[in-house]
Amino acid sequence: MKFGKKALYSMAVIGATLLAACGSGAATDSSGQNANGEDTITLKIMTWNNNPEGTKKEQEILDAFTKEHPNVKIEQISATYAEYNERVLTMAAGGNLPDLLWVQPSGFGGFVENGLLTDLTDKVAALDTEEFQPGVLELGQVDGAQYAMTRDRSTVQIGYNKDMFDEAGIPYPEDDWTMDEFLEISKKLTVKEGERTVQFGIENFYLKELLTAYGTSMLDPVTAAVKLDDPQTIEAIAFSQSLVNEYNVQPTGAQQEGLSNLFLSGVAAMRMTGPWDWIEYEKNADFEFDVVPLPVGSDKGTQSSAAYLPISINADTEYPEEAWELLEFLTYGGGQDIQAEIASAVPVVNRAADDVLSLAGAPDNAQSLVNQLSDGSIILNTPYHPAVSEVESKITALIETLNLNNTPVEQPLKKLAEDLRKEFKLD
Repeated sequence: MKFGKKALYSMAVIGATLLAACGSGAATDSSGQNANGEDTITLKIMTWNNNPEGTKKEQEILDAFTKEHPNVKIEQISATYAEYNERVLTMAAGGNLPDLLWVQPSGFGGFVENGLLTDLTDKVAALDTEEFQPGVLELGQVDGAQYAMTRDRSTVQIGYNKDMFDEAGIPYPEDDWTMDEFLEISKKLTVKEGERTVQFGIENFYLKELLTAYGTSMLDPVTAAVKLDDPQTIEAIAFSQSLVNEYNVQPTGAQQEGLSNLFLSGVAAMRMTGPWDWIEYEKNADFEFDVVPLPVGSDKGTQSSAAYLPISINADTEYPEEAWELLEFLTYGGGQDIQAEIASAVPVVNRAADDVLSLAGAPDNAQSLVNQLSDGSIILNTPYHPAVSEVESKITALIETLNLNNTPVEQPLKKLAEDLRKEFKLD
């Protein structure tokens, strides 16, 4: 169901007074012509990248496009990540939505339902889709239609302190290690002095990533069916709880209090990490580090959650052809060949997959990430459903309570699953 402009406005929680700060809205003519005598236009792109250095790097990529298209100027419009989805709705309600916009997966389904995004299916069909890495196009599809193109895609892996492994005499993990091997290594790398743990095997194992490694998820990423009471999901959540409360290889909230990065400070031997962390480790870690894919938790083999950036085109843009040219450049064309070097953004096209190896701070086993990009093991684990944020918030709150109280998980998970099916009309 699509909502009209009035309905959209009532859904937006930020007042119209904010619109004045957002600029003059969708792309408008600039004042004059370029050096070739062509009329110039200004395309606006909305992002949540509101730190000055990040904005500067993004602009370098955009400038590469305008160099090839001197009749186009590009302006970045930023909003904070936390307020981003609300800001999009507010700007759309006022007719001020920029021509292109970064899209958070949590808001994707709602934006499509509200008719905010251009259907790109026909445009994409004209491309050589074999050039995209496995699973990339699907990240921008809702009900089989293409509403976004993915600019960059990566995933989390396990980063590990090679010095700690060496000191403990433990061989480095292989790319196809299992969840059982992960647990045994975590136990060996956990060190206690009396009752106090002074070194943890693993700093964190995010719940959604753990579920993906187990071959499951909170909600089915395609149908949005509730999977909270599936046996594999229950097993994974119970295992997550045991890492903290039974095996004590992962710190409790209290043990982590006041410490932002146990891995970097040498208090944890392993940590969930991505290429966005590599340069920090290279600069600030006083140990050698490397990476390995998440351990295998099911008969589906290695699987990990996609971390990615979809970009869409405003359905009401005044410049649909120019907006598509920019989007194609960023997600398929020349932008893909320069983004790794400029912004450390992992490309989504096959020709540039090896650019990962030259990312700032790339560790010895960066090839493992290249392999995952190419073998289809990086997958979507969140459906594009308008209620996904609210549903996941309820699930996370329950699991945090169960972990805190060390409560058996099966019955509470089954009850919440039934409640969610009724409240949100899910399968």
